[in-house]
Amino acid sequence: MREFVPAMLGYTVLILASTMWLKTLDGTLPRAVVTLLPVVPVGFLIRAMVRVIRDQDEFERRVDLVSIAIGGSVGTFGFFTYGMLLSAGVLPSPAAETVAIWVLPTLLFCFGVAKCAVLRHYRDQ
Repeated sequence: MREFVPAMLGYTVLILASTMWLKTLDGTLPRAVVTLLPVVPVGFLIRAMVRVIRDQDEFERRVDLVSIAIGGSVGTFGFFTYGMLLSAGVLPSPAAETVAIWVLPTLLFCFGVAKCAVLRHYRDQ
């Protein structure tokens, strides 16, 4: 939590600030730098997650491995299904950047839900 909370706060502040700042910028390089500012705390978030998993005992690591497998599978299956519906013209096509931005939050959300389910499974045994 000591690494996770500051990373998420940094991400929140930088995503809001960069969105507003972009409206005032011209030129490709400045816009690219400002756009990528929120990526830095996401890197710290990933680092924190890896360190947590590395330092876990066998049971906790197993729970996280199963949760990552389930969350990743559900998230990618959802995006695959969505892509198939888009390619068939069943759904209106959003901007590509909109879909791309939602990949990581979707994966993390699916992981969190899966982890709750996996922990409940082990608790009920």
